[in-house]
Order: sequence, then structure tokens, then C-alpha cells
Amino acid sequence: MNLREATKDLHHAAEQHPIGAAMARGDIDGQTWVDWLQALFIVHAALDPHLEASMRRISEIALDLQLMGMSTYGSVKPRGGNRAAEAFAARLRTGYGIDGAAYVFTGAHLMGGAVIERRIGKRLPCLHLRWNDRRKSIEDWKPLREKGEATDYAKLAFQAVIDIMDEIRAKD
Repeated sequence: MNLREATKDLHHAAEQHPIGAAMARGDIDGQTWVDWLQALFIVHAALDPHLEASMRRISEIALDLQLMGMSTYGSVKPRGGNRAAEAFAARLRTGYGIDGAAYVFTGAHLMGGAVIERRIGKRLPCLHLRWNDRRKSIEDWKPLREKGEATDYAKLAFQAVIDIMDEIRAKD
């Protein structure tokens, strides 16, 4: 079974989470967005060194965070307290763990990110959802879908996404 089928339930749960749904609708608020970016930064700081250059997002996330701190976006700063992101990032030590996390996080930026960027890109910074060579990034990401050995880790990654969103929501 490929990772898409094996993680379908958790994928839908993440999309239906109030924060995931707000991203998809395009009405996510600036504070929630910057808190999300901060969590992504933590995860990608651990993940990106293991990825092909075409799939790395840490620099773009850092720029998005920097832009969120500028007056153009209301000088919104992360609220901190990213235990879920930190706990997940600390687990990214094995090849299958990296594959599962890359499948979920890079896949979200590549696929759902295109929709989100169209909906909020004029209002909030979305550099991490834009690609220099999207076709190459998809080509490098696509084989991850068939890595059945990474199923448990992909499920953990989707659960981390949900946990991160729950933690952000609890700050409100």
C-alpha cells in the first residue's frame, strides 16, 4: 500500500482541523499563520539537511517569518511554545522517519500549498509555498509515496501536524 492510501484518514483529519481548514479557505489570521510558520521552521531545521536541495524549505520559511515581523504584515511575532514541533523534530533520526516526514511536510507544501498560496499569498507571506522548479521538486518527492516502510513515520508526521495545530489553537 502506498503512503497516500495508508495515511488517508490522518490526511483528512489534518485538512479538516480548524487551522487546516482556515488555510484551505484562505482566511487564516496572521497570528495563527506566524505560529504555524514557526512550527514549520522547527521541523524543517531537522528535516531539510536530509533532503534533496529541490525539496528544502528552511530558507523560505525563515524569510516568511522575517516578513511577518515587518510592518507590512502588522509586525506579528510567533508566540513560542512549540512543544509538538520540537518533539517531532527530535524524532527525525532514521531514514524511514525522514522519508515519512518529507512525504507529509514537503508534499503539503507542493500540493496543498499551491491552493493555499493562491488564497492567502496577497495577504500573508508564502515564499515557502513557491518553488524555483516545482517540476523537479515533485520529481524528487514522488518516489516517497511508494515507500511503504515509511508508513508508520508518515502517520506520525500527520499526527504531528494535528498536534501542532492543536497547540497553536490552544494559545488563542
